[in-house]
Amino acid sequence: MKFKPRYALLSTCLLAAVPAQASDKTDFADCDGLEQPGKQEDGMRGAASALPYAGASTPAMTIGACSRALASPRLLPTQKLRQANLLRARAAAFLQSSNPVAALKDLDAASAVTAAQANDPFFARSMGVSLSLLRSIALAQAGDLPTAVLWSQKAAAARPYSLQVQQVAAMIGQLGRSTTTRTLSPWAPITRLDPTAASTVVLKEAELGDFASVLALQANAVPNWPSERLDPMALFANGPAANNLLSTMLVQLAVAYARAATGDPMGARRDLAQVQARVAALRPVAAPGAANPFTARADAVLDAFLATHVRQIEARIAVDENRPSDALAALIAAPLPHDAATVELLRALKTAVPAKDAALVPDPASFEPDRADGRRKVLAAIAPAALIAPETPRAVIDYKSARPNILGAMVSGAFSMGFSLLGGIKRTDGFHSTSNPDGSIRVEFVGNTPSAPLVQEMTLLRAAEMTREAHKPAFVIVARKDYTRKLTTTQRGMVIKSVTTGFKTELTIRYVDANERSARAIDALTVIDALGPLYYTAPPAA
Repeated sequence: MKFKPRYALLSTCLLAAVPAQASDKTDFADCDGLEQPGKQEDGMRGAASALPYAGASTPAMTIGACSRALASPRLLPTQKLRQANLLRARAAAFLQSSNPVAALKDLDAASAVTAAQANDPFFARSMGVSLSLLRSIALAQAGDLPTAVLWSQKAAAARPYSLQVQQVAAMIGQLGRSTTTRTLSPWAPITRLDPTAASTVVLKEAELGDFASVLALQANAVPNWPSERLDPMALFANGPAANNLLSTMLVQLAVAYARAATGDPMGARRDLAQVQARVAALRPVAAPGAANPFTARADAVLDAFLATHVRQIEARIAVDENRPSDALAALIAAPLPHDAATVELLRALKTAVPAKDAALVPDPASFEPDRADGRRKVLAAIAPAALIAPETPRAVIDYKSARPNILGAMVSGAFSMGFSLLGGIKRTDGFHSTSNPDGSIRVEFVGNTPSAPLVQEMTLLRAAEMTREAHKPAFVIVARKDYTRKLTTTQRGMVIKSVTTGFKTELTIRYVDANERSARAIDALTVIDALGPLYYTAPPAA
């Protein structure tokens, strides 16, 4: 998911709090990514242009810009929503700086200035949910994980069909899980919205050392190996192909280790051999006669990555097969990662080796991952993802033009009437659907709105409508893609500004019958009942 870009001014004066300057309009854009408020009632004046060097912005710069914007005479006392938006942006920057006390103060202030809007459904599902997620992050940073998880669950329950909300809530929920008391992974429900999340679930269970759960969940994590060899530069460019290869490798290696750890050495060998064969087929190859120094470097990166995990798996297989001396030999003078697999391996090896060799086995406790440091990094990194664009009825006007008001064509107000409420209503403008040769259907929607979750939910609602039109009770999302649409201005081939103008979500779905329901199946009427009252009601005139 991509989020609204921000300017990054090169002047170091942003690092210090300075008096507001009436002539400086950029502080607003540098803070929350919107234009200066003008005379609008709520002060929310569209996405500002982003400069190519926007990535240079730091939390300190954002905090400085927000502080000046909040003190600026351009921000009118009546523009409560923009005040809250600026406070929220500063709170997120404080969280990126691991300053939960300052963040909570801003979150309290943002909630206070928008108290009158708290019960508005659009506000509650966007700004309200966002404030809950940010509060959850702040509480987790302050060390109160149980309360943090409760706030994240509250946010997730308020918007169950928003992938963005569910992802942030799952990250916080994962941090609150115990390594000894096994509970349902907070990532598991997300696999219904995004099938690629199945791989994330497997890796999260492996992080906790729950290898039985890894095996139970791995069937849903279908390997997504690249179809072509990597370009020699790919591993250094951090592109999608390289990330896809590395993540697929990690999942398959985690499954191989889980088999070894649960008494299936043959299965572990099989999985390990498959990974090695796949990687060999995908290694970067330089063009004939072309010397490319990155080819050898890419090979070295892959070799080092594989060697560590292969060593872990082979040592665990040796323990399974009562060959503790071979396991010890595999580990001698070899670096081991600080993860749950190494801890499990060393504990198993300590009980397998003869008493005289026990001292040769490293202390498992010294390889425990630094969970506190990992938690700190995760919480700082996810704060921007909790910034959901404020939504109002005005934000769904483009949906009204994409599809007529269904309420006006209904016989009654009961959304659970089923497919009959959909008959004869044409609503294809803005939506597109395509039947695929394999029987699946691609549903997509492009929305001219500042909110990605709105577009995602409307696409899901359309998928539910089509499911009922097909006289089916449920559907499964086979694949999904989410896009950010930008208006880019170039000069002599160089990008000089870019403005976010909307979003697009593309779902590939498959209808399912009642007798073939699975954990990933989404009930169509449940979606219509949940989202219909919000999106079928015509918004007020602009």
